[in-house]
Amino acid sequence: MDLTIQEQQLLADFRRLSVQAQRELMEQLAILQRRHQAGEESPQAQPANQCRLAGQPEKRPEAAKEPIFTE
Repeated sequence: MDLTIQEQQLLADFRRLSVQAQRELMEQLAILQRRHQAGEESPQAQPANQCRLAGQPEKRPEAAKEPIFTE
């Protein structure tokens, strides 16, 4: 099995945890997995204080591709 450096670091960090901390982490992961399988969205998935951007790109006349004439 080929693992990336980040995956190897995560495994090493997990193995350094105490047995109790490993259990707590696995319980939290199980809760998140059940929510994901049930189709629920996490509370952080929908930010409440953001607005939707307009679908049209911003008009920028200064960026128009026009030839530059010099004398």
